Parts: sequence; C-alpha cells; structure tokens
Amino acid sequence: MLDYARLSADYASQHRTAGNRRSHMIGIPLIVFAVVKWTQIGSFFPLAALVLPVYFVWNRRVGWIMTAFIAACAAVGAFTSMRVSIVAFVAGWMFQIYGHAMHEKNRPALLDNLAHALVGPAFIVEKLFSR
Repeated sequence: MLDYARLSADYASQHRTAGNRRSHMIGIPLIVFAVVKWTQIGSFFPLAALVLPVYFVWNRRVGWIMTAFIAACAAVGAFTSMRVSIVAFVAGWMFQIYGHAMHEKNRPALLDNLAHALVGPAFIVEKLFSR
C-alpha cells in the first residue's frame, strides 16, 4: 500500500490520454469534496483527514497540498448542504466514467486496486503542481 512509485506507475498506465486526465482534474476534486463533507465531525474536522499521513509518506509536497485542499473542502463543506455534496459526488463519478469510456477505453483503475482511491488525488496534485 505504501509503495507509491509502483502504485503511481500503475495508475499512470491507465490514465494516458489527455481527455481522460482532464476529466479526472474535474471529477476527482468533486469526489474528494463530497467525501470530506460526508466525514465531517461537527462543522469542521473531517475524518477523511486521517489519510493525510499516507500522502506525507509518499511525498511531503503532495501531503501539504492535500492538507490544504482537504481543509478548504471542510471549510466549504461546513456551509454546504448534503444535497450539494451528493450532486458533487455523482458529477465527479460521471466525469471519471466519461474519461475512461470515451478517452481511455478502459475501466476506472479504482476497480482493480482500491489504493487508487488515494493515488488519484495525489496524481492530480502532481500534475497540477509539477515544477
């Protein structure tokens, strides 16, 4: 589970086309937002933040960016209805499925390896914030 190089290479091999990567740039943040909202205790702390140490083990920079993103999702989630988070989750998965069906011609990597649920956001962060 912690071999990020192997997991990331496997994930990348299933996300080669630009159209699929673009659909994931929209879909994954929507899904992460929904999960953060659904795991919030009270009005702020999300249990989803408990995965942050994994990101720091994989890559410290990705860990800090994911920390900021999860905090932002929690802040927005505190003022967002459950209905909005459900729409975000469904829309996020629609982008994922569209990207795989129309651009990549394969099924989502998550179906083969549940660790990709964590790799996907890290992959997006690395693409968005690469130097």
